[in-house]
Amino acid sequence: MNRKELIKIVSEETGLKKKKCERAVESAFELISQALIKGSKVSITNFGSFRTQKIGSEIYCDGSFVNIIPPSVQINFEKNI
Repeated sequence: MNRKELIKIVSEETGLKKKKCERAVESAFELISQALIKGSKVSITNFGSFRTQKIGSEIYCDGSFVNIIPPSVQINFEKNI
């Protein structure tokens, strides 16, 4: 499912116009993104939790070749059942 399909389904399920649903979906995604950027955990009841995890840099050597992987941030999702 992509954003467009999600907006269409929300519109059909709620009876609201697509433009209103689009603003609501975009706003929800933006708020989740902002919280994750700040390093907060986002928990949505009966759905799941998003959290970020910092991954340190790594250095691999095999004789004459050196590979350096810079640090990064990974987003993890755990579903709630």
